[in-house]
Amino acid sequence: MALFSGNRKVRSRRTQTAQEIKQELSPRSKTRHLARRSDEVRSQIHRLECLITDAPRLQRQQRLANINMVPPMELSSPAPRQRRVPIAQQRARRGAKLRMFTEGVFVIGAISAVVGWLNQWFHFWN
Repeated sequence: MALFSGNRKVRSRRTQTAQEIKQELSPRSKTRHLARRSDEVRSQIHRLECLITDAPRLQRQQRLANINMVPPMELSSPAPRQRRVPIAQQRARRGAKLRMFTEGVFVIGAISAVVGWLNQWFHFWN
């Protein structure tokens, strides 16, 4: 494959750019970096060893903490399942709700009309 194929850019096989190669770490800073990294790894290993040796005590502590916990209540029967309602039944319920709503509007209107009529005679408010 040619390096340049028309106007298309072809990726080079090098993993680093020329600037990255030029800015490589000096041997002195490389050794400092490796020393710092080895200290980090050593401290992480020490922390994990401490955790492994302390695991039985932590497990006992967790078990003792859970001893005084109350288990969840046993329900006598499972929760009732929501069964699907047939469309005809849904329509009947919707119609009943609509009738109740219109009846409520008429009752409130009748009560307000009666109160307004009585207000003409008894002057409850001006």
